[in-house]
Amino acid sequence: MESLKPLKHHADVLDAIIESSYDGLWICDGKGKVLKINRASEKINEVKAKDVIGRNVSDLVREGLFDKSVTLEVLKRKKRVSILQTLNNGKTLLVTGNPIFIEGKLEYVVTNDRDITELIHLKEELEESRKTSLKYYRKLQDALKKERDEENRIVFCSKVMRSIQETIQNVSEVDVTVFLQGESGVGKSRLATMIHTLSERSKGPFIHVNCGAIPENLLESELFGYVKGAFTGARKEGKPGMVELADNGTLFLDEITELPLNLQVKLLHFLDSGIIKRVGDTRERKVNVRIIAASNRDITQYVKAKHFREDLYFRLNIVPIIIPPLRERQEDIPLLIAYFLERFDEKYGKDVTISPEAVDLLCRYSFPGNIRELSNILERLVVMSRNTQIEAGDLPDYVKENIFVPIEGYSPVSPLKTTLKNLLAEYEMNILKKALAVCKTQQEMAKLLGVSQPTIARKIKEYRLNKRKS
Repeated sequence: MESLKPLKHHADVLDAIIESSYDGLWICDGKGKVLKINRASEKINEVKAKDVIGRNVSDLVREGLFDKSVTLEVLKRKKRVSILQTLNNGKTLLVTGNPIFIEGKLEYVVTNDRDITELIHLKEELEESRKTSLKYYRKLQDALKKERDEENRIVFCSKVMRSIQETIQNVSEVDVTVFLQGESGVGKSRLATMIHTLSERSKGPFIHVNCGAIPENLLESELFGYVKGAFTGARKEGKPGMVELADNGTLFLDEITELPLNLQVKLLHFLDSGIIKRVGDTRERKVNVRIIAASNRDITQYVKAKHFREDLYFRLNIVPIIIPPLRERQEDIPLLIAYFLERFDEKYGKDVTISPEAVDLLCRYSFPGNIRELSNILERLVVMSRNTQIEAGDLPDYVKENIFVPIEGYSPVSPLKTTLKNLLAEYEMNILKKALAVCKTQQEMAKLLGVSQPTIARKIKEYRLNKRKS
């Protein structure tokens, strides 16, 4: 009996090792009969050891405890086998069966069960997350492409704007200084951005500096930077200027006529040499920048008045582009209206259209603020509109009060065949008809035509105009 004690001890140790395993363990004999399963396997498979020990795994498969058996595969192939096994409780196991040979005969199969249900779920979630990320990445790419397309888009049909677009395409291909001139709101910033994005410098920075928006005492340090201790309040580490920040890119100097004469000298030196010095610095820095300048004023008058250096003007004005105001290219207005309506409908989730009468009225307005003003008007109308269509009466009063009312198709009879009184009456009646078409009330008509409301009422009655306004 004493000789059996070491064997029992080893058996107890082995049993303890088997039970301590986190993974499930099955031990079957060479015919597939279950000899032992540990507690981890009972938990994973949701079975009791007493219900399976002594039974053959082929019977357990037939009863649906699991869909297939790695033990049977090992007995069949006589080598190590790993499979994915699905239990009737929905769990998925990674099962590995190892054959145990004694004197060349397959005597046992030891099977290791690992529950990977959670891992599969995590993998599926990760895959779903990857698909979602890919979807948003593609959306972002589309949005960025759309934004780049928007930057390179000019809405027009006029010959003058077609010529400007062709010029922009040409100058974008060469590294030349461009001077943009036009009233506020004509799109100088858009054209400058377009030149940059179409050029070989498109991967570099685009720095926009409004020379009229920066106080004169700060303008030099903002443009050219400064070093430590250059002036009171300067950063300890110094600061690069806008010119340096635009290195290998484009510097857009908007409202260049507001640049003080002392800085005009420094800018001219940079344009000639490509070298700058920060404020308070003795070190020269080489910077590779393309300059695009712009002004909403007649720069030649500034040159004549000695407010702008003539040599700098000639240096900047290598390729001048004069952008006409909107009132001089009225044929572009309907296209711009359609463009902005589509843009603001999408931005605010609306579906607002505009009546032909309202378009006609906008085409007759002078637009002192040009495209920027048109954009602002349409954005406000889309936001405030409670109807699906913008009518002529919905336009701001200042628009309706500052329009030219032409008499289309008006060809009076020969003055030799009628009296002056009749000619004036015919002309007056046609003006009233046009005003009736664009105004909602007699008060609006009176304000538009610069007369009193009773006068409008009397004239409507006198000319027997059908469309009555109260």
